[in-house]
Amino acid sequence: MFMHQSSGPDGTIPEQDDGAMPSSPPAHGQSIDESFKERARQILAHSQTVTAGSVHLIGLDEIRQELGDRWGSVNERVHVYTERMLKKVLSPRDVWFRYGENHYIIVFAQADRRSAQLTCSKVMESLHQALLGHADTRRITVKTAVVDVGGGVALDTARLADLLKDAVHTPEGTAAVSLPPADGGPAPTAEARRPHRPEMPADTVTPQSRPKVLFRPVFDVKHKVVSTYCCRTDADTARYLNLMDAFDPEREEAVFDLDMETLSLAVSTYNELYANKFRYAQTIPVHFGTLASSRRRREYIQACRMIPRVLMPFLAFELDGLPAGVPYGRLAEIVAMLRPFARAAMAILHEDAGDLSVYATAGIKGVGLRLDGREDEPHILERLQTFCPGPRKFGMFAYVDGVRNPVELEVAEAASAAYLSGPIIGEDSEVPEHMKRCTERQLLQRSRRRHHPETPWG
Repeated sequence: MFMHQSSGPDGTIPEQDDGAMPSSPPAHGQSIDESFKERARQILAHSQTVTAGSVHLIGLDEIRQELGDRWGSVNERVHVYTERMLKKVLSPRDVWFRYGENHYIIVFAQADRRSAQLTCSKVMESLHQALLGHADTRRITVKTAVVDVGGGVALDTARLADLLKDAVHTPEGTAAVSLPPADGGPAPTAEARRPHRPEMPADTVTPQSRPKVLFRPVFDVKHKVVSTYCCRTDADTARYLNLMDAFDPEREEAVFDLDMETLSLAVSTYNELYANKFRYAQTIPVHFGTLASSRRRREYIQACRMIPRVLMPFLAFELDGLPAGVPYGRLAEIVAMLRPFARAAMAILHEDAGDLSVYATAGIKGVGLRLDGREDEPHILERLQTFCPGPRKFGMFAYVDGVRNPVELEVAEAASAAYLSGPIIGEDSEVPEHMKRCTERQLLQRSRRRHHPETPWG
């Protein structure tokens, strides 16, 4: 798709004055700057509602340069990712279209010039972070068409680093943006391993469009180590989704957005940590509804193709929301689609029911049970004792998510659970931590210190 336009009540879509398609490339021998100024002049002349400072240009040239030889095979997927991000960030009244080979023109309906520049720059920063694993705010720029003193169109080029500095001094009531550490200055110890993941300006972010994803530590029962992290939503996002009707199409899209955000965050986080010699296993959840729809499945798999090959041995997909009685052929097809991008596919159940023989035959390697902390403990312990032995009978491992106390930990281990996660193992965090070797006793001690920091055994 090359153009996205949503006309507001005042008809803010810029019309074409020369019959050219919005995605027409610059004329031969014409620079992208000169071509953009000409295009901006046409837009400004034909729309009374579009003002100078509303028309902006962003480009993928630096991403193309860093991807090098890979660009030829992935460039269309990069465009798909870019266009999806623009849809999420811009308002329905804003207009954007692909311009030439590697650029996009964005026309804002209402945002002032500085806010529009910041939004465009933050889109580029998120793209750099997701696709390259890093984002140099000094090199990320956005070009804005402005009217010069003679009435012509000139260009203003703004760097993200400068926009962020200005944003620190924004008046009260506007969105604040936190700065990364100053160049050459030491990062705070607690933040040393935290990838820089800036948020979009507050007026473009809602729980529906920008869900929050956290990392939950997982205990390997056999090897007595925490070296795996699974992605989980924060409580507010989970609550928002749970309040929506299960059959509401908007909920399906919200879950799809969550899956795409989780994949993007998981990969970009690991990509940066991998470059810093940090290794761990990571589980990425994806809902059955995302992969059951041909459109959503196609977009999700396109995003998977952006996963760096070096990360694939460390990743596993976790299928969530498998319906009862899912046919073998359907499940096998889904597993086969995911297999090229990770070491394994797993399934997590909210109820104890599940056709384990179908899962095993379709290629599922492990099956998990998600505990509900609102249940009474005798029922939880009974579920653990009943569920955990089942996967092993079919050559799969069992894992449990939501273990909250020592009794549940002991019963899950006795019932042959291979992996455990939940409050007693460790709290969800914004970034994975280094591998920790520990016994069950040490886990319990750490849990007590987290919940009772004043106790003397710390």
